Amino acid sequence: MIKKIAASIFSAAIVIGTVAPATGADIPDEQFVISGPSDQAPSLGVVIEDSQKLKNTFSSLQAFTSDGRQMGKSNVTSVTNCFEYGSTGCDASKHFNFMANLGYCDASLTTDCVQSVIAADASGKSLKVNYVSAFPSKMPYAFKGDTKVNLPTGGSTFLVDIPEAKHAGGTQYLIVAHMMGRKEFGATNFISDNFFLGIFAVSRVSGSYQIAGPASDASWFRVLGTVSNQRIPFDKNANTQARCAQSSETECLLAWPLPLDIQFGMSVKAHSPINGWLHGRTNNTTADITKTSDGDQLITVSGRASIVPSVYAWFPNTNLPKKVSDYYADKPDEMKSGTGFGTYDPVLGTGTALLKDTLDYRESQFPEALAWYSALKDTAPMAPTQWSIRSTGTGGDQNGCFSNKLELSGIVATNSNFFVSGPPTFNQAENSLDYKVASPHFLPNGDVFKGTYNLVMRSDVARCLYKFSNAPISASVSIVAADGTAQVATTVLGEKKGWLYLTASGFTFSSPTVRVKLTQEVEKSTPKVDSIADAKPAAAKKTKITCVKGMTSKKVTAVNPKCPTGYKKR
Repeated sequence: MIKKIAASIFSAAIVIGTVAPATGADIPDEQFVISGPSDQAPSLGVVIEDSQKLKNTFSSLQAFTSDGRQMGKSNVTSVTNCFEYGSTGCDASKHFNFMANLGYCDASLTTDCVQSVIAADASGKSLKVNYVSAFPSKMPYAFKGDTKVNLPTGGSTFLVDIPEAKHAGGTQYLIVAHMMGRKEFGATNFISDNFFLGIFAVSRVSGSYQIAGPASDASWFRVLGTVSNQRIPFDKNANTQARCAQSSETECLLAWPLPLDIQFGMSVKAHSPINGWLHGRTNNTTADITKTSDGDQLITVSGRASIVPSVYAWFPNTNLPKKVSDYYADKPDEMKSGTGFGTYDPVLGTGTALLKDTLDYRESQFPEALAWYSALKDTAPMAPTQWSIRSTGTGGDQNGCFSNKLELSGIVATNSNFFVSGPPTFNQAENSLDYKVASPHFLPNGDVFKGTYNLVMRSDVARCLYKFSNAPISASVSIVAADGTAQVATTVLGEKKGWLYLTASGFTFSSPTVRVKLTQEVEKSTPKVDSIADAKPAAAKKTKITCVKGMTSKKVTAVNPKCPTGYKKR
């Protein structure tokens, strides 16, 4: 039995089965699935592996009634699965949550869709990308969108084939573009809270599967704003949870390592502008935003896949690592937050085993992540390849420079396991943009893990922060370890089409701060010309010399006087 203890407000909540995770040398880390401890003993576990939020996504529009209107407090009294906003049981007076897979743009879907998928090899050559089909062909809870209230159409993820981008499972790729949002009581329009993009290298296997979908029992939601997100499909033939990245009733998509030398990307056509900041699991990240002829925003992002250390472990309650037990010793409420497995204990309010899957990349959670790293001897148990982009919010006003709600301010991409879910913070004291990251020091094979950091920022945002002119910008990057010592990293800065691109790589962990300081040479001012007369050059000064030849002498006056032939200057 499992029970979700912490309500997930406006965010994805992983709710999964209780069998042992798939392991074995022949199963790549990309096919990782979560489960309870193998012996079902009272235990405490952790998972920090954010690609789970992109696997087995589904579309769902749900309408709620409650005993009040307070988000996170009022109790849900009913829930209705809707297929069209405004239909019976789904009238505008209710509270709504939506999760929408954005499909491939075509004649029937012209907004809130993926317009194109792109790929290029290491030389920069564009690779042919062929659309295959929606997968699954029909989502059980797909719903019709309504642009008048900013509600996207919720459909299926889809497959493409890239013949020149082979991977261990073939040449097909799963494309995920997913939005989550809500409409509160009394509101006119829907609000998009979260936006995700993902690309998975996949192969198809046949079978019988119970696919992921939303909970429909009001008791699962507890309080208003909770999002149901049961994402792990079940393999009916094997009687176990499936290792699918996505599934239909008859097929499962297994994920494989992504090629690291291919630049993948996609263009998303959005009716409501995507604003604030995005976070990426990519290298060589690029971005571009334009307006389409019908006024939609077209955002194009691309990058190469990253290898990201992931954390997953269980420990019996009778033998918890000291740093973990010390961290939770004075935090009883935090200790109970997570997903429960095994027999439900009404006294404890959780199952006999509790998985800490609630680390959502807040700066205050860095000590918690570091405690678990210590429990794992600072070594990641797995390191899958990932290609993902996700929204992180605006990060506050930041001197008024991040306040444009109609534009994307930038993208931060890193391969670190843990990070601050937001944009870099402008450090007034250091006059720098600071970004904090954390990861285990070692990879599963014992190699030291080397970090990468990509900052893609709109040039006008950078100039606003630093009060720069339009002259070229340069940058210095320092990697400051938790103890204050500096590390050496390779850095690159460029500016193109209104975007600043900065990359730092080769630094180590466990919890450094990436500090970017932008500078600009003072522009040389041109002397003021008050009149045409002032603009005339001043007359050159003449000088006089004396030249002699034997007893004869001559005086020569000129700007650059020279003696005649046969004469010498006295």
